[in-house]
Amino acid sequence: MNRILFLSLFIPWLWSCGINSGDPAAEKPVVEEDPEKINLAIDEFLNDKIKSWDTSKTLVLHGDTLHATKWMWTFYKTTDFKHAWSDQGKRTATGDSLYALINRAEDYGLIPEDYHLYIIDSLYNHAFDSAGESYNITNLAQTDILLSDAFFTFCVHVSAGRVMTDTSEHRSWKPQRLDSIAVSLLQNVQRKESVTAIINLLEPKHREYHAVKRHMNEYRKANEGVIWDELPDSKDTMRFLEAVKKRLIITGHYDSLSTEKDSIKLATALKSFQKARRLEQDGKMGRNTLIALKMTINSYVQQMAINLERWRLERPEFAKRYMLVNLPAFNMRVYEEDTLVMESRIVCGAVKTQTPQLDSKMYEIVLYPYWNVPYSIAWKEILPLVKRDTAYLRKHRYEVLDRNGKVVNPNVIPWKKYGKGNLPYRFRQKIGDDNALGVMKFEFHNKHGVYMHDTNAPSYFRRETRAYSHGCMRLEKYMNLAHFLIRDDSVRIPKDTFDLWTQRDTQRRVALRKPLPIHVRYYTCDVDTGNVVFVWNDIYGRDEFLIRVIYGESNRNRKKAPAKPTTKAALFYDSRLKYSYCS
Repeated sequence: MNRILFLSLFIPWLWSCGINSGDPAAEKPVVEEDPEKINLAIDEFLNDKIKSWDTSKTLVLHGDTLHATKWMWTFYKTTDFKHAWSDQGKRTATGDSLYALINRAEDYGLIPEDYHLYIIDSLYNHAFDSAGESYNITNLAQTDILLSDAFFTFCVHVSAGRVMTDTSEHRSWKPQRLDSIAVSLLQNVQRKESVTAIINLLEPKHREYHAVKRHMNEYRKANEGVIWDELPDSKDTMRFLEAVKKRLIITGHYDSLSTEKDSIKLATALKSFQKARRLEQDGKMGRNTLIALKMTINSYVQQMAINLERWRLERPEFAKRYMLVNLPAFNMRVYEEDTLVMESRIVCGAVKTQTPQLDSKMYEIVLYPYWNVPYSIAWKEILPLVKRDTAYLRKHRYEVLDRNGKVVNPNVIPWKKYGKGNLPYRFRQKIGDDNALGVMKFEFHNKHGVYMHDTNAPSYFRRETRAYSHGCMRLEKYMNLAHFLIRDDSVRIPKDTFDLWTQRDTQRRVALRKPLPIHVRYYTCDVDTGNVVFVWNDIYGRDEFLIRVIYGESNRNRKKAPAKPTTKAALFYDSRLKYSYCS
């Protein structure tokens, strides 16, 4: 009997034999009846198959891409092409550990199907005949290959993520971070080192990552098997109102025992829900409240998983002192030696003029800055008002500058002839307390032309949702930040002297002795210093975008494991992920 029959590489870059597919290009699987010869048969199969790989090309097995062919080729070569995960047809303890890890990939915010789970199941379950008298060598060898690829892929995903940035339109394979150690990691596993221990070692070290991961798994466990109906699309129907009422009862915000009118009870419940989600507490179903109400159990889990993905994209560690701005939380924090030094509310860009994510260094404070109006704001917003009445410029203290930067008389300019792409002037608001930038601006280099500043409209800081600017960040506690920034330059700039400067209506530039690293980010799962998790609305739709990229293929095309039914109480979280039980 010819022990090894080969499946043909019928396309140079494609290896796809299919499971019971009837593909004429697939050859008859190899079987072995002698248990003592199974290991050797698998090794011969792997030897002949893997040696023929072109690791510069993409290989596909049973419809799934093999990502780590280069690493697998190197690993199997170092073992003389011996199998790694089984012994005489049965998975080893290490193989069982890896399989169990793949099964619980969701504990890491990952997707089990990305690691060939169902294909491995099918191949392994069909590796033996019903009587247990023969073994399908082809299935066992392919299972070994898939498990090895799953290990390497899991390592990359848990350490470096599945996209290049959180604005990526497609998934990415990012082996660079592990290229020098990947093979040794698998070799360590084969030496009986714990699979889970190695994976955990590769996770991000940031405490925020681990806090969100922990809360995500608490939430998943408590809601296992619970069905949370989605709200109808139209909010102008009784069916929608009843669905909202049911949702608010489940989340513990609707008081069914109250004797108030239904409309009053609903408004009260909405205010309670809005307070928990850090929304405007008006008792109305506005845009942001509707977004929060329509979140399902699966939506929350995916939102937390997406934020784990963002931490995998983050730098391994920050500097000893740095500023972290979180846009969905409308919050700025300054850390020094891992200690929170100060924090402040911010106003960030509106949906149409979003504040970008960036990394830079704050290098200068400008006291009593001019506001040089960006061109887009100049022709979209100010020019139409000037065309109606040039007095608008005087009332709002704008100067008009020509191309040479000289101030010109606005009353002699034929404004009606100008428009988009044809405005040879720019507007500059004079310095003073009523300037849009307030009395202080914080400069940092970036290609987007945004900065942080005080504001002449502090009332916005009293709102929970604060996405109103043209892209720059307005800072509530600007003076606290300034005092922190000049702290290390007390000889040149004493605090009392600086405070005196802020009271004089004169522009002054203060260069910082120690520039402060600034990181502007988009985390919809925020973590405070006590490791309490806050869940914020996806103000810019970036969670929704990433969910489509990462979960789209899985949701559309891949088989899902059946949910396990449960009768235990369901656990739901408010914005701090505190517990609220319902039967």
